Amino acid sequence: MFLSEILHPINPDKFRNEILGKRIHWWKSPPGGSERYNKLYSWEHLDSYLNNWLNANHVQLADVNPQGKIQYDGSKWDKGRDGKLSKGDVYNLWRHGHSVVLPFCEFQSKYLWALVNTFEKQMPFGRGCANMYCSSKVNARTFEPHQDSTENFLFHIDGQVKWRFYKEVETDEKEYPNGFKLEEYNNIILGRGDLLYLPIGVWHMTQPLGPRLTASVHFQPKPKKIDREKMYDWYRWFEFQRETKI
Repeated sequence: MFLSEILHPINPDKFRNEILGKRIHWWKSPPGGSERYNKLYSWEHLDSYLNNWLNANHVQLADVNPQGKIQYDGSKWDKGRDGKLSKGDVYNLWRHGHSVVLPFCEFQSKYLWALVNTFEKQMPFGRGCANMYCSSKVNARTFEPHQDSTENFLFHIDGQVKWRFYKEVETDEKEYPNGFKLEEYNNIILGRGDLLYLPIGVWHMTQPLGPRLTASVHFQPKPKKIDREKMYDWYRWFEFQRETKI
């Protein structure tokens, strides 16, 4: 996999010099390209991972607090950290509109692993990670307006999501102790096959317009030597042995 293929038609050098760290960029799906990210992850991947609940250590829920209670303030329940909720509990919260986030999905999909590895090798980034954002219905809960501390590439696999972008506006109103309030200045609707680059620090919020799958491939900003564990193709090795009758 080559960076030029991922960023096409933007040349990687142009991306580094003119876009990286400077502004949002939206790659719209080319004609006939709505399925171009289907191999990254699927609803079947999600189903298989969550049904293997004992070993599904990386599961998060939006707007659910560490005690497993609904709390609309940007809270995030994490199975590995908080426990308490059963598979049935998480399923019901998901069914009623709380988005599920699955961190470290590059170890579930060789295509996501290749994406992360390509960026790490060809961009001035630190270690990367692929998180899946999975929503079951229109207006499913995600997170309140927030900033990220990583360089983000959002690969939209299925469904549509409205992205809202905000800027800080100074105010002396008492309900804003930080001295600023957020004002929406733009929004876009991303669909299947679209890619969005979101620089560090951009205030944003998402609104699913129906069931959706989005891969967030994000990276620490400081480059360093990365010794990523190799991904082995177990199945092809087995097939080779069978074909050669060894």
